[in-house]
Amino acid sequence: MVERGDFIVPRFVGRAFFDKPILFFWAQAASMRVFGMSTAAARLPGMVFALLGIATTGWLARVLLGNAGRTSGRPIGWVAAGCYATMLLPFLLAQAPVHDIAVVPFTNVAIGLLWRSRDPRCAIRDPILAGCALGLSILTKGLEGIAIVGVGYATYLLVTRTLTRRLVLLGILVIAVAVLVALPWYLAMDAREPGYLRYYFLNRHLLGFTTETQRHGGQDWWYYIPLLIAGGLPWIVYVRRRALSDAAGKFLWIWPVASLVLLSLSNSKAVTYVLPVMPAIAIVASRSDTAARRWRPVAIAMAVVYVTALITAGPSLARSHSAIDLTEYFNNAEQLPSRLFVMEYRVSFVYYLRPDVRARMHRDQIESFLGAELATMQPFPKDAVLALPADLADARLARLPQLANAHRKQVGRYLLISPAR
Repeated sequence: MVERGDFIVPRFVGRAFFDKPILFFWAQAASMRVFGMSTAAARLPGMVFALLGIATTGWLARVLLGNAGRTSGRPIGWVAAGCYATMLLPFLLAQAPVHDIAVVPFTNVAIGLLWRSRDPRCAIRDPILAGCALGLSILTKGLEGIAIVGVGYATYLLVTRTLTRRLVLLGILVIAVAVLVALPWYLAMDAREPGYLRYYFLNRHLLGFTTETQRHGGQDWWYYIPLLIAGGLPWIVYVRRRALSDAAGKFLWIWPVASLVLLSLSNSKAVTYVLPVMPAIAIVASRSDTAARRWRPVAIAMAVVYVTALITAGPSLARSHSAIDLTEYFNNAEQLPSRLFVMEYRVSFVYYLRPDVRARMHRDQIESFLGAELATMQPFPKDAVLALPADLADARLARLPQLANAHRKQVGRYLLISPAR
């Protein structure tokens, strides 16, 4: 987007990129325009949104708990923010530029404003601002944010029998505002790339939810349960039932449970999808007197552990979860094969290419694949090169007998494999 000066249609090797909406790309593009084309600039928006997620979790705790928002003499907003910041899953995902990290502050704000809107004396400003927040979440990750907020809040109103005609009308207003905020870019995108709306909302959303057609499909129904428990450490151990007895407590129980049911029903599952639920666990844990007393030393200790692990293991982890060393090889060679199949890390491969090498690419030159898809690549193109992690090569190549005698070249942690001619 920065190189082309086109801030409506995100592209990948010249082809319109349909799989994610625009807002996080706008943030990254702005960062790159200001700080240059660097990895740090690409990651900065994710870190900023992570900080906003921490701040809005503390704000949401104060909104939900009001005058009861003190635990062991400490403001519960600070405790909840500290718990969320040092939870395993939010901390780890803050290190990666993923769109879901930007959904959290928008869903937190929308939930807090909707909670305040239950009061008949509330200003019309709150539901309108809630709609704006949800509209921004639609521009960030489609309908994920509005689904998480909607199913949690609506289920709470139904279970507690507090749903009124006024709240229904306010809900319609919130959705209308959200649509108005998000619609201009979606219409502009569909005008530039006809069929985008059908693809994104039918294929990615509806079919992704009901079928296993997406790459994140095929996971077991209980996929999120261990993820939620492990991702909520260390603070999830302080979740107590007695903290769920009042109105806010009931909502803090219903919101994650209803969201977890919704996510589990979907046939498309990924680690990042559960992130907007994590603030609820942080807020519930922060209501524990034990957590409040231990919050500061435990949070500091966890932060030290995380940062130490990041510094010591971060660089090797980054190389093992990207195609940096593969890209370095082709940057030095200053040319690419006519077709290159890269296992999973196509985006990082293209990102780390030198601009002059990337500029010579054509749109179908680089393709990515999952390991399970190798068996379908029959016959393997004779003019193509396959890039596989070396430690997985033997097991994966068993699915492609025609490459048994192929030429092999070790490039960092990768093997470059080309058919014998």
